[in-house]
Amino acid sequence: MSVVFYDMTTIRAAGLSEQAQDIRKFGMSKEGLIARQFMLGVVQTADGLPLYHEVFDGNTAEVTTL
Repeated sequence: MSVVFYDMTTIRAAGLSEQAQDIRKFGMSKEGLIARQFMLGVVQTADGLPLYHEVFDGNTAEVTTL
Protein backbone atom coordinates (compact mmCIF):
# COMPACT_ATOMS: atom_id res chain seq x y z
CA MET A 1 0.00 0.00 0.00
CA SER A 2 1.59 3.27 -1.08
CA VAL A 3 -1.24 5.76 -0.51
CA VAL A 4 -3.84 6.18 2.23
CA PHE A 5 -6.36 8.97 2.70
CA TYR A 6 -7.54 10.59 5.92
CA ASP A 7 -10.88 12.31 6.22
CA MET A 8 -12.76 13.96 9.07
CA THR A 9 -16.46 14.58 9.14
CA THR A 10 -18.90 16.03 11.63
CA ILE A 11 -22.00 14.09 12.66
CA ARG A 12 -24.75 16.20 14.18
CA ALA A 13 -26.61 14.83 17.19
CA ALA A 14 -30.18 15.69 18.12
CA GLY A 15 -31.52 15.92 21.64
CA LEU A 16 -30.62 17.87 24.75
CA SER A 17 -29.82 15.06 27.19
CA GLU A 18 -26.31 14.93 28.63
CA GLN A 19 -24.43 11.84 29.75
CA ALA A 20 -21.25 11.49 31.78
CA GLN A 21 -18.21 11.80 29.48
CA ASP A 22 -20.47 12.85 26.58
CA ILE A 23 -18.51 13.41 23.35
CA ARG A 24 -21.34 15.42 21.79
CA LYS A 25 -20.15 19.02 21.99
CA PHE A 26 -21.11 22.25 20.28
CA GLY A 27 -18.70 23.03 17.46
CA MET A 28 -18.44 24.27 13.88
CA SER A 29 -19.96 21.73 11.49
CA LYS A 30 -18.81 21.14 7.90
CA GLU A 31 -21.91 23.07 6.79
CA GLY A 32 -20.65 26.16 8.62
CA LEU A 33 -23.18 25.97 11.47
CA ILE A 34 -22.64 25.73 15.21
CA ALA A 35 -24.15 22.36 16.08
CA ARG A 36 -24.08 19.69 18.75
CA GLN A 37 -22.00 16.98 17.15
CA PHE A 38 -19.17 14.50 17.32
CA MET A 39 -16.29 14.05 14.87
CA LEU A 40 -15.33 10.92 12.96
CA GLY A 41 -11.89 10.42 11.45
CA VAL A 42 -11.34 7.62 8.90
CA VAL A 43 -8.16 6.32 7.26
CA GLN A 44 -8.84 4.47 4.00
CA THR A 45 -7.07 2.99 0.98
CA ALA A 46 -7.14 4.57 -2.47
CA ASP A 47 -9.93 2.07 -3.28
CA GLY A 48 -12.04 3.34 -0.36
CA LEU A 49 -11.45 0.39 1.97
CA PRO A 50 -11.52 1.70 5.56
CA LEU A 51 -8.45 0.76 7.60
CA TYR A 52 -8.99 2.69 10.84
CA HIS A 53 -11.47 5.06 12.44
CA GLU A 54 -11.55 7.16 15.57
CA VAL A 55 -14.32 9.20 17.21
CA PHE A 56 -13.51 12.63 18.68
CA ASP A 57 -15.36 15.24 20.76
CA GLY A 58 -17.51 17.54 18.65
CA ASN A 59 -15.42 20.62 19.41
CA THR A 60 -12.05 19.07 18.41
CA ALA A 61 -10.00 21.02 15.88
CA GLU A 62 -9.43 18.90 12.77
CA VAL A 63 -5.72 19.73 12.57
CA THR A 64 -5.05 18.19 16.00
CA THR A 65 -6.42 14.76 15.01
CA LEU A 66 -3.66 13.75 12.61
